[in-house]
Amino acid sequence: MKLPEKCPACGIHYNVVVGVHMAYLIIRTEPDFDSDDKSRIEDQIFECSNCHQLFRARWKLVSFRQLVEKEIER
Repeated sequence: MKLPEKCPACGIHYNVVVGVHMAYLIIRTEPDFDSDDKSRIEDQIFECSNCHQLFRARWKLVSFRQLVEKEIER
């Protein structure tokens, strides 16, 4: 998922050049992986650090791969 470059509510840019007034997204909730729809992760809530507007992010599961640990021979 691509997060927005600026706040839709107040218009301030997120994470730009140092020295320029900027804001950032504060994560208010963690993703919920217990969705009934197996192709979707439940919504996550973000807050603008400038205007404190809350936003909902909808995440979608695009891939799921099992990782296998292998012992390295020395």
